Amino acid sequence: MEFISKKFVDKDGKMFHTGVGQGDIAPSVLMPGDPDRSKIISGCFEDARFVARKRTFATYTGVTPNTHVPISAVSSGMGPLSVSMVAEELKHVGLKNLIRVGTGAALLTDYEPGRIIIATGCVRGDGCSYEYAPAEYPAVADPYVVKALAMACEEFGEKPIVGLYRAHDSYYRETSTAMISTYERMKPWVDAGVKMVENESALLFVLCSRLGIRAGSICVSHTSMVEGTEYYVGPDSKEAYPWAFEPGFMESRILQCSKIATRAVEILDELLKNL
Repeated sequence: MEFISKKFVDKDGKMFHTGVGQGDIAPSVLMPGDPDRSKIISGCFEDARFVARKRTFATYTGVTPNTHVPISAVSSGMGPLSVSMVAEELKHVGLKNLIRVGTGAALLTDYEPGRIIIATGCVRGDGCSYEYAPAEYPAVADPYVVKALAMACEEFGEKPIVGLYRAHDSYYRETSTAMISTYERMKPWVDAGVKMVENESALLFVLCSRLGIRAGSICVSHTSMVEGTEYYVGPDSKEAYPWAFEPGFMESRILQCSKIATRAVEILDELLKNL
């Protein structure tokens, strides 16, 4: 049975929350959380044009620079609820491939700030994904998207970590600078080999799987949540992630990640032609 929500539009015929309509977005979309990052990502496109901004959803559309594949950037805001709005609304206007481009905290003992981590799947520590499928349903990235992201990283000279994420709903409850017991809560996932903690990918993978959308996540890590590592920041620290907020540091890594994701859309287009 096809799984899709009712099409919910405003008085102008645009999708109610995102403000986009038929022809406004490309089949392949890069999705940051921050609306300002949609504009940054669109700087990696050719012929980029502003489409709409409504609430946390900022949309730009253009083509990729090498093979001119249509591509869009649509921000989601933070958290799984707003990601669900992006996926469900854009499905009605032609979305086929959705790649999250964001940030998260690494669960790595061997770590350096700014490391790129690609998700193969995600532990469902959120609540939103359970609105779409029971606990036994896996949250997995599309293998062709994962392959395209990894190939693009190689072209850019990056050596990404590829593995599992864990998504959660409460930012401060699982942030080492805010909670004394965070590492104790994270240790089982470190021991299980999970690579990163963030908020959105469990819902992204479950919902997109239900909707028939190919999905993936590529994130820049801003710290390690493993106590005792060089870049661990705990509740006694005077600054939160001081290296991550050095002028231009995260901006440069997000830009690199955006270029990689844009190239990955071109690679994905070629991979899918051969199916």
